[in-house]
Amino acid sequence: MKTINTLFPFIAALGVFFLASNSAMQKKMNQNYSTDNEIKPIPVEEFKPNE
Repeated sequence: MKTINTLFPFIAALGVFFLASNSAMQKKMNQNYSTDNEIKPIPVEEFKPNE
């Protein structure tokens, strides 16, 4: 019984690590970054006042 009490925290930590590494958020973070989603600047013509 004493060995179960000492090993349980390690087994629980491994289980939590396994669940976290397979989560949807982790998979989304590991996806390749797409440059299509980047905000692209809109070119603006230089303002020329009438003289």
